[in-house]
Amino acid sequence: MRIIVLLQLLFQFRNPAVAWVSSPRILQSRSVLSVQKRSSVVDETKLDDEDSIIPIEGAQFFGGNKQKEEFFDPVAEAQAGLETRQYYDRFADTLAFQDAAATSVARSVQQQINRVLYEEEQSQVTEYSYKPSMEWKTSFPVKEANPLMELKNALAFYEHMDVAITSAKSISSNTIEVRWEIAVTWPIFWEPRLLFTGQSILSIDGSSITRQVDTLDEKDLLVSVAKQIFPRFWDIYHIGMTPSAELSPRFPQSSLLKSYNVYELPARLYLQPTQLDTGKRSDNTAAMIPNHAFTCIIKTMGPQKQRYVPTSPVEVKLISQGDGLQIQWHIPLAVEFASQATLALPDADEEAEASLNPACGYKWKESRKVATVPYGGSPQDEEIANIRKQLYNQVIKDGLKPRMENGRPVFFFWMNSVKACYTSSGLGMGVYDWRPTFVKANEVGIELE
Repeated sequence: MRIIVLLQLLFQFRNPAVAWVSSPRILQSRSVLSVQKRSSVVDETKLDDEDSIIPIEGAQFFGGNKQKEEFFDPVAEAQAGLETRQYYDRFADTLAFQDAAATSVARSVQQQINRVLYEEEQSQVTEYSYKPSMEWKTSFPVKEANPLMELKNALAFYEHMDVAITSAKSISSNTIEVRWEIAVTWPIFWEPRLLFTGQSILSIDGSSITRQVDTLDEKDLLVSVAKQIFPRFWDIYHIGMTPSAELSPRFPQSSLLKSYNVYELPARLYLQPTQLDTGKRSDNTAAMIPNHAFTCIIKTMGPQKQRYVPTSPVEVKLISQGDGLQIQWHIPLAVEFASQATLALPDADEEAEASLNPACGYKWKESRKVATVPYGGSPQDEEIANIRKQLYNQVIKDGLKPRMENGRPVFFFWMNSVKACYTSSGLGMGVYDWRPTFVKANEVGIELE
C-alpha cells in the first residue's frame, strides 16, 4: 500500500494510459499531435555542420584525416538486403490467428493503431472501423469514446508507446477475441520500460466495431506499474549499459512456504533459433545467443546512433535428440518490433557449421504455468541435472503435475542477465551483464499442467 501511495504522490498517477487507456492527468510533455519514429529510423544529421565534426586527435601529425567520416548509413543498411531478405507474416500464423474473419479484423486494427502511432501509410485491406457510438467497457479511466483517440492522447505523455495485436480468434459469427501487448517508456529520467498484456472482446456489425471490452492480464494495474516503474538494482549497477528492458510478464501464483516459485505466463510470440550441441558441456554454447538469430546491426555510437529496445529474459531449452542435444532459445520480442505485420527472418549464417543444423524462426507459445528456482550459474553447468531432479520431485510432492513431451518433463532455463536488443529491423544485439554467482540471478524451471 505504501508503494502505491508513493506512486501517486511522486507521479500524480491517476489515470494510467495502458493499451486502450487515457494518459495520466498531469502536465503533458509533448503536443497531442506528436508522432513517433520507429527505432530503425534515425534523424538526419548534417555532417557538414561544425557541431557534428568529430576531430581525430593527432591526425595532423601523421597525415590522417582531421575529422572522422561516418560511413554507417541506416537507410542503406535497411535497403541492402531487401531483395534476398525473407519475412514471417505473423497474421498468416494459424497458431495465433486461428480463422480468416478474426485475422482480417486483427490486421485492420493493427494497421489503424500503427497509423496513429507512427503515421504509417494506409494499405489496401478491409477496414473495420470503430463506430462513433460504440460501447466501450474497460477497467481503465478514459476520456475519449474511441480507443484510437485515446492512443493519440497517450502520445502526449509517454516518451514512447507501442501496441501489438498478437493473436485473434472468433468466438461467434460477430464476436472476436484479440490479445494485445502494450509497452510504454515512462517520462522520468531513468526512462523505465513498462510492458502490459491483455485481451479485448470485439463485437462486429458488418465492417464496424460496435463494442469493445478490455481485460488486463494482471488484475491490479497499480501493482503492475509499481513492479516495473522503480529502478532495478542491476540496471543501476550497470547504468548506461542499455536502456531499460521490457521484462516478459510473469504472474506469481501462491507458493507460500515452498522452495520454488510458481508463475502464469501469458501467450506470446518468440524468436526461436535452434542448433545442435556438438561441443563439450564446458563450451557452454547455450549461454550465448547464436549468430544465426540476428537480423540487423545496431549503431550504438556516433551522430547516427539508433534507439533500440532490450527484452529479457532469454529462455533456453536443451532437448534430447538421438545421441545428442538440440539447443532451443526462446527470445521475447520487443513490442515495437512485434507490431509490424511482417517480421524479418535472419539470413543464413555462412560461418555456421552445417553439422550444427542451425535454424531460426518465430514461435507462438500459448499461456503456460511454470515453477522455477533461482540459480547463479549457466544453463549447461553440471549441477543443473541435480537441480532439475530436486525441482521435479518437489512439485510432484506438492501435488502439481509436470507437463510432459515425448514422455519427458519440460525443463527450461531463464537467463535473466541477458538482454536481447531490437530495432524495428529485428534482433541486432545481445548484452550480457555481470552478476555474481551468489545472488542467483538466473532460474531453472519446469512447465506444469
